[in-house]
Amino acid sequence: MATNTPSNGGVKPPQETAETHIHDIMSHDASKGATVHSFDPDSTPQQKAAAAGMQHDQLKSIIQQDGSGHGGKGALLSLLRHPNPTSTSEPPIVGAPIPTITVEDTDEATNEEQEKSGSVTPSAPTVPGEYPSGLAPAIPDWYKVGWRAVANIDSPPPEEGEEKDNHILQLFLAEQYYGQWYHNAALIFFAVFASHFLTRFNFGFGWLILLLSICNTYYVTSMTRVRRCARDDIQRELIKTRLASEHESADWMNNFLDRFWLIYEPVLSATVVASVDQILSTTTPAFLDSLRLTTFTLGTKAPHIDKVRTFPRTADDIIMMDWGISFIPNDTSDMSPRQAAQKVNPKIVLSVRMGKGLATASIPVLLEDIAFSGMMRIRLKLMANFPHVQIVDISFLEKPVIDYVLKPVGGESLGFDIAHIPGLQTFIRDMVHDTLSPMMYDPNVFTLNLEQLLSGVPLDTSIGVIQVTVEAARGLKANKIGGGSPDPYVSISINNREELARTKYKPSTYNPTWMETKFILVNSLQESLVLSLLDYNDHRKDTPLGAATFELEKLLEDATQEGLELPVLKDGKDKGTIRLNVNYFPVLKPESVNGKENLPQTNVGIVRLTMHQAKELDATKSLSGDLNPLVKVFLGNSTSYTHKSQIIKHTNNPIWESSTEFICADKSSSVITIKVIDERDFLRDPVVGYMSVRLVDLLQTDPALNREWWPLSGCNSGKIRLSCEWKPLQMAGALSSADQYVPPIGIVRLWLRKATDVKNVEATFGGKSDPYVRVLVNNVTLGRTEVINNNLNPEWDQIIYIPERQDSPPVLESNRLTSDQSLFMEVMDYQHLTKDRSLGSVELLVSDIACESPADPQYRYESTGAKEVAEPIQTDSNSYKGQLHYRAEFVSALNVKHVCFDADENEIQKAAHKVQRDDANGISTHSSSSDEEERYVTVDHPMTEAEMHSPPHQTDSSESVRANGNGAANTDEEASSPTEKDSANEGIELSKEELFKHQSGIIIFNVIGGHLQKKARLDVLLDDAYWPAFSTLKSRGTNAQWAHVGEGFLKELDFGRVWLRLNESGDFDKDDIVAEWKGDAKAFLDATLDRRSSFSLTHADGHSSTVEIETRYVPVPVKLLARESINNQGIFRVYLLAGKDLRSADRSGTSDPFAVFTLHGTKVFTSQTKKKTLNPDWSEMFEFNVPSRELADFSVEVFDWNQLEQSKSLGRGTINLRDIEPFEATEQMIELSSEKHGAKGRVAIRLIFQPEIIAKSRKTTSTFSSAGRAMTHIGSLPFGAGKGVVRGIGNVFKRDFGGSHEKLDVPHTIPEAATGQASRPIGEHTADEDINAATSSAFPSLNRTPSLSGPPSEPGTLRVTMMSAKDVSMTDTKPYALIRVGDKEFKTKHGIKTSSPEWNESFNFGASAHTPKLHLWIYDHKTLGKDKLLAEGEVDIWRHIQVGRSTAADVTVELQGGGLARLRLEFDAENNPLARDASVVSLERSQLQTSPSRFSIRGRRPEDN
Repeated sequence: MATNTPSNGGVKPPQETAETHIHDIMSHDASKGATVHSFDPDSTPQQKAAAAGMQHDQLKSIIQQDGSGHGGKGALLSLLRHPNPTSTSEPPIVGAPIPTITVEDTDEATNEEQEKSGSVTPSAPTVPGEYPSGLAPAIPDWYKVGWRAVANIDSPPPEEGEEKDNHILQLFLAEQYYGQWYHNAALIFFAVFASHFLTRFNFGFGWLILLLSICNTYYVTSMTRVRRCARDDIQRELIKTRLASEHESADWMNNFLDRFWLIYEPVLSATVVASVDQILSTTTPAFLDSLRLTTFTLGTKAPHIDKVRTFPRTADDIIMMDWGISFIPNDTSDMSPRQAAQKVNPKIVLSVRMGKGLATASIPVLLEDIAFSGMMRIRLKLMANFPHVQIVDISFLEKPVIDYVLKPVGGESLGFDIAHIPGLQTFIRDMVHDTLSPMMYDPNVFTLNLEQLLSGVPLDTSIGVIQVTVEAARGLKANKIGGGSPDPYVSISINNREELARTKYKPSTYNPTWMETKFILVNSLQESLVLSLLDYNDHRKDTPLGAATFELEKLLEDATQEGLELPVLKDGKDKGTIRLNVNYFPVLKPESVNGKENLPQTNVGIVRLTMHQAKELDATKSLSGDLNPLVKVFLGNSTSYTHKSQIIKHTNNPIWESSTEFICADKSSSVITIKVIDERDFLRDPVVGYMSVRLVDLLQTDPALNREWWPLSGCNSGKIRLSCEWKPLQMAGALSSADQYVPPIGIVRLWLRKATDVKNVEATFGGKSDPYVRVLVNNVTLGRTEVINNNLNPEWDQIIYIPERQDSPPVLESNRLTSDQSLFMEVMDYQHLTKDRSLGSVELLVSDIACESPADPQYRYESTGAKEVAEPIQTDSNSYKGQLHYRAEFVSALNVKHVCFDADENEIQKAAHKVQRDDANGISTHSSSSDEEERYVTVDHPMTEAEMHSPPHQTDSSESVRANGNGAANTDEEASSPTEKDSANEGIELSKEELFKHQSGIIIFNVIGGHLQKKARLDVLLDDAYWPAFSTLKSRGTNAQWAHVGEGFLKELDFGRVWLRLNESGDFDKDDIVAEWKGDAKAFLDATLDRRSSFSLTHADGHSSTVEIETRYVPVPVKLLARESINNQGIFRVYLLAGKDLRSADRSGTSDPFAVFTLHGTKVFTSQTKKKTLNPDWSEMFEFNVPSRELADFSVEVFDWNQLEQSKSLGRGTINLRDIEPFEATEQMIELSSEKHGAKGRVAIRLIFQPEIIAKSRKTTSTFSSAGRAMTHIGSLPFGAGKGVVRGIGNVFKRDFGGSHEKLDVPHTIPEAATGQASRPIGEHTADEDINAATSSAFPSLNRTPSLSGPPSEPGTLRVTMMSAKDVSMTDTKPYALIRVGDKEFKTKHGIKTSSPEWNESFNFGASAHTPKLHLWIYDHKTLGKDKLLAEGEVDIWRHIQVGRSTAADVTVELQGGGLARLRLEFDAENNPLARDASVVSLERSQLQTSPSRFSIRGRRPEDN
């Protein structure tokens, strides 16, 4: 308890005197403002804490009134000086401050912080250094962890300018002119200069001695370092030589093995016995009762490593060593007498039990005195992930020495060693060597894949399917014994192991043709496919003719190998050739959807079936009461089994753990039959029990719920435990095939308004997130918004339409859908170089906004009302950050008939049906009917808990489901219940003309295949072409077989557009467009709605690829807003005519005006500067894209140009774009006004609006283009004014689809600009546009149109106007531009500091076909020092200047390093700049000399190095 020590006077005992002295010290500390407490030494910590926290109501300000700042120090000293208080009831020292925070307050604050952060407070106190209770926090991306991160090995290479800035010496000096010698030169210079300085200013010898000591210290230190490094280098090289040429001992390892072996040997022996016993039980011959290892030990002496040799000169991730190993347990030369007395030799006893039933006898077979020695080469392949050793290759460099004592009869005491039989030991040893030689004798290696072994995946699991089509063989060289031509067939195997498939034999031919397709499961692509040709013989063994080998590794580079011709070899001699095709179909990997891994739903794949065990088998079917059960697996009605398990003898509860894999061509209709059979040697094996089950029912088993037990039929009792795994294959139509397609029920209209307080992932670098929203359905992006840069409260205000279909029959509950269909609206942070990062997601269930409509037959579903909410954004850590404001509404689609496609067969079904046709035509001698038996499905679900504990009963009931020969199930109920296709055929039937009356709807594409120039995927885009409506998988060959069904929403059928693009990139987030086709959506539907049509996609090199597509159309009655109509977006052509009565800004009473047009704050055009006038006549024209006229903020501002200072504004005016009629020229007079000077001046403009779908470009994941920046080429056609809106728009999209022709050719389009470049022609005229001829007066040749095509061969004058740049630097700089065409360079002036400079300076160049590019550099002007390169770019001149069409263009180019630059190019073909130069002797020489002169003032540009 806290007390105040009393003070009294008088003489006290010594003890009291000491206490009084301590009290005085405490009083003195208290007077200084310190908090002084005294406690009872016998009190508990809780009592002391309570005493320290007393008198809360007397708390005062913690600020000292006297300004003393020593309170904390005094409190500490006081507590140290007064540990033993004598009173607990006295008042505290006057003036001492009361504590403001107690122990309880601290605990409460800690609990509040933990509740806010979501962490769980541990119940027990935290011990310093203990493991954290939760997950460790993720390491930030900007941390540098490990040598790879510090060395920046995995980072992308720096830009050319950055690399040169980092190594500034390389810009000026060659490599031989800098290095360590700089240090020595600096020391010499320092010594000379310092000694001269000391001598010049008359310093004494002491300073000179100090200088000499400094130089001596540096010399000694540097020489020591040099000698040490040289010694280490020499020693390292000597060690490498010795390691590669000499062996070294491994005594330390042997010492470790001697001790560790005594501990590990019992565990190793037990593991070997458990594994070998199971193998022996399954491979026991019929005449033996059992084989068992009754004794097994490897002795007490450990194996030894005699010598080791290391190879240091290998790759960084390869370790290779030679080990001399020996295992000689009988050698006692290196043992002490005590160790020799306790030594145990290796001994293995195999008990062979012969006989049957009670008449059995056991014979022991003894193997002892084992000795082994050899030289082994070990090669380790390292990797970054655990266990860090990926592959271990083991091989013997020479045949190992093997010795043993084998006593098959008589046991240990009376046994006879068979090695004493002449020739037998040599025969056995040779047999062992012959067996091991192809496995692990050099040059063969035995490979252990540790990565696969430790991954938990079974070693025999398949990674895919290989389709081998054996076409023919030619020129076989073989003869039958006794004469005649061979009867060849092909046997297919992997690495010459067991036969996997074989073709039919062709009688008496040297040039057989098979044309047979086989499907083979593969576990690894690191092996070889062996095709062995054999001669068929009736009564003797088939004769080998030769073999051809194909390395499966080639399939990793190209999964389709067509037209292979392999040589057939036998004993190294050529025996002919074989022609085949090989295709590889890999297993699809699980996809991550909202943090969960989901397997793609396909109808074709690989089935892995595991028979674990059986219980309570019917013992009445055995004479002795014990069964010898095995399992056989049958597919469909086939009588030949696909898998047979091992035999487990003398048990009614066998454990097999037997797995098999097979290919399934149709998961939905496959039936599997499993029979448990009692093996009875020479008698007929009876069926103990069986079960037939659909594959889809079997795949629903859940091992975690113990529901893997299935009842057996045809017996009194019995159940079997199974597990089944489905591995989907990447075949054509596997993911989105026609037979799996379900018609859409409607669309979800998402109005994504804004987000507030989103997660900031750029806070570390002082920035903000760049958010956008993408909408995902089943992990597929179906829509996304634009990016809002550097904003944590973005406002998108965009409407996205998402088609919605019913994946499975819905379960109705209170007239609402309860299916799991959902949309994920994921907020992402855009990253320019790396992958975009997630900021959280919001889930929307379709059942919340839609329900079934039983009353209206035209619409299967109806909307339950719009949902406008602001939902919290859930982050990956299950917490919430920010809110997403959106409005969701469901719009039902018309229930139209025949919204389905005829499904094509996959490769497996085609091969199976071909075999059936061959059998029907009599090619095969076997009858197909004899290989089938009628089977019915006996069970459709596993046993429940109640059924497992119920008494045994007869289980021979079967459902009315019959399996056909292909494994498909035929259900009798199918006749009465409608199938999916029947449901697709229900509804209203509309003709093509009636369908086309509905403007909005869903287009369903069935992309069948095509013939491509390059392997690519097909992107299908609609309308604005911002994001593909869907994309197919990348084709595996040039003969593409996609069989992919996708869909997209079309807002206006009459004005919509369809884009088909071939994308060579295999990554769905990247684009590498190699060919494309564009067309009108209505004409496209007309050509593909009732038939399959082919489309030609043109490549840049002139070649074309064709794709085959058919479509269906489902109308959706959507009421579009005015902002969504085609009439709301398009291209505006603006004619800047003149200005009138502008405000004067110069002293002379005039101005130097130029006009700047902006859209949403972004500059779209800057006019020429007119000098010294208040009534400028510009007569200029430009075009710009308007995504939405309703929301457009378009304005013009006139500035007064100043050479030295910033331009001054003369006034600003707003231009209304909403009321402009399409295709009609509208003149407006814009009033200019400013806040300071009011209204003054006007600007005359003329506007023409052309409705057009504005295509937005994107790069990598999410690069967006806005108006006025780099846009993709629209390819619009000229229009005539004065026509009606509907008629005029119809002419825009009118295309010739060839009428009823199925072949549609791409129309001729103008070549598009290169990537990162965009342009708009200027100076064009239409028939009814009366524009003043002064439009082109700024440049005389603007109104001339030469009759040339392509780049001109003769030089002309190219006038380049460097207008402006934007975002070239994050900070304000003094930028100037350097322009080069050919060998000529010009530089603009540098102005004031800005990040968006404007120059408006013009330069003339000579240009022809020999000068294809314009090079541009933007530098930051430095008064002192070298100018810094900010950005650079290049312009393809003849992409924008098209002689004969357009001789002037405004060009926007994206710069490397960031930013955009705007230039104007004007070309005069008739004005030869070289004609006036009399010194030019050869025109050809001038045209060819395009490289810059090395004597140029600026020197060579960065790309010239």
